[in-house]
Amino acid sequence: MSDSLSSGVRDLKLSVGLSVLALAQVSAAHACAQSDDAALVAALREQGARAHTHRLVWTSVNGALAVGSFALIPFVARDSRKDFVVSGVGSVLGTAATVFFPLRVETDAAELDAIESLPPAERSARLRELFRADADDERERLAWPWHVANLGVSALAGGIIGFGFHHAESGIAQGVGSFVLGEAQLFTQPTGLCRFNLAPMPASAMRERTWGFVVGAAF
Repeated sequence: MSDSLSSGVRDLKLSVGLSVLALAQVSAAHACAQSDDAALVAALREQGARAHTHRLVWTSVNGALAVGSFALIPFVARDSRKDFVVSGVGSVLGTAATVFFPLRVETDAAELDAIESLPPAERSARLRELFRADADDERERLAWPWHVANLGVSALAGGIIGFGFHHAESGIAQGVGSFVLGEAQLFTQPTGLCRFNLAPMPASAMRERTWGFVVGAAF
């Protein structure tokens, strides 16, 4: 009887000990996940603010160039006025592209607010989906099609002035200047998400620890 009681006490202690240990592991896993989630939210919000600032700055630059080109038309030689019209139209197009094609991360604020109210596992999954989508968008904005488009638009403007109006020097200046400005806008875009080390969601580890707790509790 005494041996049976002692054995039962030892089993109870072992069961309680294993359960407490498993529960501690689950808590640690949840704390780690919450910490990772907080880092992702902070990174997304920071990059969203940077993207917004970048768009405002370049909208102002392109808009100022457009206004300046049209404002100078009455004060330049009549033969050069068409050059300024082409330059102004190019700057208007640049302004419109900057306004209407923001980086994806800039529009995340409402979605982030909604995600933060989700249960932990769902929140982690959605945050990682959003993060990967935004990082891919940043990467794509530096891909070759954007540079080719910039080169094409710049060459078109320069060609109209150089070959259409027979103003070679002005055409070269317009084409080169437009291309350099466009490249500067592309290369100053925020790219922090591309460089962020996104750790995999510790779902499997959490499942293993949770299973360990369930088994421990069953002793």
